[in-house]
Amino acid sequence: MDEATLEVPPTRWATVRRQSEAVLAVALAACLLAFGLPRVAGASWHQIGTVLSTVTTPGTVLLAAVWLAGLWLHTIALSAALPGLNHRRAFFLNITGSAVSNVLPLGGAVGSAVNLLSARRWGFSTAEFLRWALVTNIWDVLSRLAVPGIALVWLVLDGSPSRAMRDAGLGASGLLAGLMVFTIAALRTESWARRAGQLADRVTHRVDRLRPRGSSYASTAVSAQRSVAELIAGACTRLTIGKAAYAALQAVLLWLCLRLLGSQPPLVIVFATFAAERVLSLAVISPAATGIVELGMTGFLVASGVDQATAAGGVLLYRIFVVGMEVPVGGLLLAWWFGRRLGLRTRRLPRGPAHAVAGTNRRRPRQPSARS
Repeated sequence: MDEATLEVPPTRWATVRRQSEAVLAVALAACLLAFGLPRVAGASWHQIGTVLSTVTTPGTVLLAAVWLAGLWLHTIALSAALPGLNHRRAFFLNITGSAVSNVLPLGGAVGSAVNLLSARRWGFSTAEFLRWALVTNIWDVLSRLAVPGIALVWLVLDGSPSRAMRDAGLGASGLLAGLMVFTIAALRTESWARRAGQLADRVTHRVDRLRPRGSSYASTAVSAQRSVAELIAGACTRLTIGKAAYAALQAVLLWLCLRLLGSQPPLVIVFATFAAERVLSLAVISPAATGIVELGMTGFLVASGVDQATAAGGVLLYRIFVVGMEVPVGGLLLAWWFGRRLGLRTRRLPRGPAHAVAGTNRRRPRQPSARS
């Protein structure tokens, strides 16, 4: 056998590698939850399950209502970043993109690809979608880093914060300040965009396939920078209100989860726990940072004096809504959307040739069989 026949195409190796990474990430999340959560909480899974079983049907409905209200308020920011996008479609992009992202490690790229397909079907250009994705992600990161700073100030006013929380809050505040300075400088100056485009022009000047059509990368980068700056100038208020309202309702959801399980920790502790979740969720080495977030939130609640089983149960209940519920709901909406598109495409297919063939078959004289 020729050795060439034993070689596996690079694309297949890439597929195997991605699948292996996905399996390892899911296995990591499962191990952290299965073995790490009881150890961090100091409670067995039986105790945690007993606490979770006390959630009533009205309580579940209340949690679902708060969760959906937060997602809907989030559309204020999402629609502001893409002029012409209504709140219903913004909700669809949010939950379907999250559904894909939450089941894959580093699944944000796949979720963005799914959202791009939807946006293109609605008449938005790729450039408009990329601008929307960039702006919403910038505001998302800034809002996540702002929460620990607010929590730190609240803890200082309420009493002496723990050293871990103080360090985390100071680190997040410093990173937030740096990102804000960088973002403002990037939006107000065009030199960095022109230099980056010129570098791309020099790198790709010998490769025809990589050359932009009708312009240079330098002019394209400057045009994109101006477009993003103009959008943010007009949508900054709505972006901030939408992100702030979404974060506030998620903090309320966490408080309700703990309250329904019988725990009433001080609001400052609940908000500090939520702040820890905001920072830990940036560690996307597992799908939606599952395992890492739960351990961090539970450890902080237990250290703050919350009952061990209740702390773990409240965190799990909260994560079931903010992460778990997005997968089936977003998946069903995405399946409905693709099914609807497929149905419309099927109904638009020309039926003339098929009828002609059918008519020809009906008029064709019957041939005698070989046995007659």
